[in-house]
Amino acid sequence: MKAADLQLRSVQVRFLHPDGQEERCSLEAAAWVAFENCGAIRRIPHRADQAHTPSTHWSSTTNRMIECESYLESVWMTMLDFDPEVTGFSGQPMQLSGVDDRGAWKATPDLFVRRVDGSATVMEVKNPGRLNDPKVRLTAERVAACCAVAGWGYELVGEPPGRQRTINVLALAGYRREMVGVSDYRAQLLSLAGEPVPLGQLVSFAAEPLVARAVVLHLCWTGELAVDLTRPLEDTSLVRAAVHSDAGARQ
Repeated sequence: MKAADLQLRSVQVRFLHPDGQEERCSLEAAAWVAFENCGAIRRIPHRADQAHTPSTHWSSTTNRMIECESYLESVWMTMLDFDPEVTGFSGQPMQLSGVDDRGAWKATPDLFVRRVDGSATVMEVKNPGRLNDPKVRLTAERVAACCAVAGWGYELVGEPPGRQRTINVLALAGYRREMVGVSDYRAQLLSLAGEPVPLGQLVSFAAEPLVARAVVLHLCWTGELAVDLTRPLEDTSLVRAAVHSDAGARQ
């Protein structure tokens, strides 16, 4: 067995169960833990002069509040909520600790993501300007190696790809909660959008266009209405009811 393998097998994973009970286990045992349901393993600092902007994010996927350390993390959480392949995620749910030929180390990954096929990905979210920082790369190397042992994917990310798509998803996130009126308008709006129709024209068919607009944007969030999110979301944007084969899919 290689020295690197021995070092990885000595890594300890510390986490909190959903009921708050703390546990430590090996990487092999961690592969069976539902980290997407765990709370943050560390208290995120809040200081008046800090560069980060800690907050909490309400996840429409899991219907719970999740702590995040920065605005960029909250943006990624919103993108994960919008992804129909994601069934759950959590913020900083584990701490990895080990010793290698460069010394003792600890790491607390930012996000743990579970997908519909049962696979999982650990994500580290960093300011784009720090992605090539030697310390960041070293931590990424260590955590990626741990993820390989546990059977998880690993991603070191900056800003989400596709700036316009991100802007649109963040705008739609304001309508992610199902509001009063959705059930009254859903069938009518989906029927009217059987063929592509401009968003502004679609809402004008309703007796209360302002309510209908909010419902349309909610249906764009849920994927019941499809719209091209690579372009600015405007009244001229074409929307259509998602057909059975792509219902729930987001573009």
